[in-house]
Amino acid sequence: MAEHGSEAFLAALQLGDPGLPIGRFVHSHGLESWLAGHPGAGEAELEELVESVILEGVGPLDGAAVALVHRAVALGDLLELDRAVSARKSLPPARIASHACGRQLAVLAPRLSRDPLLLALVAAIRDGRADGNLAVVSGVLARALGIGERDAVLLELRGAMTSLLSSAVRLGRLGPIGAQTMALRLAPALSAAAGDALEREIGELYSSAVELDIAALAHGRRDARTFAT
Repeated sequence: MAEHGSEAFLAALQLGDPGLPIGRFVHSHGLESWLAGHPGAGEAELEELVESVILEGVGPLDGAAVALVHRAVALGDLLELDRAVSARKSLPPARIASHACGRQLAVLAPRLSRDPLLLALVAAIRDGRADGNLAVVSGVLARALGIGERDAVLLELRGAMTSLLSSAVRLGRLGPIGAQTMALRLAPALSAAAGDALEREIGELYSSAVELDIAALAHGRRDARTFAT
C-alpha cells in the first residue's frame, strides 16, 4: 500500500478497524445458528466454513462490488451497482446486515471525506433512492480516501472474515489467540478471493454461501439469540 502514501495506509487501518461504528458487531450472518447446529465443530470445521464463505459468498459479490464501485465515475453507476448487490442478496438476513451497516457508514462518511461522488451517494441513501449496501458505501469511501482498488477489496473481505471470527469468539467457540492464528492462515484465501473479485463485471456478481445462508434463515426462529442475524 506504500504507493498510496502514509495517509491512505492510515485510512485503510481506520476503515478496517473492528471498532468502526457501523454495527458489524450485532451480526453473526448466521454463524450463531450454524454453531448451535454443529456443537462438535472445532477450529478446523470453522476455518473451512469461513474460507468457503469468503471464496464463494463475500468475494464474488461484495468484494467484486467494491472493485466496480471503485472504478465508477457517476452516481448512476453507483445506484445500478447498489441495486445489483441488493438483488443478489436473496435472503432477508443478508440484506438486513448489508443495508444496516452500509447506512451507518453513510452517516459517518461525510465526516471523513467531502468527495462529491461520495456525498451524492450519501444523499441518495438518505432520500431512499439507494439501499446503501455496505460494499457500495465502503468502496466509494475507500477511493475517496486514496485507498487503492485491490486494497479496498481486501478490506471488505477481511472485514467479513473478522466479523465471523469475532462472532465465534463472543459465542465461546473460538479463543482470541485461535482467531488471530486462523486469520493469518486464511490470508491466501483472502488474496485469491480478491484476485477473482477484481476480474468480475456487474453481470457476474453472485453469492453462494448456502450452508451459512440456511443457518441465517433458522436464526430468526431461535427463542434466544445473541446476534441480530
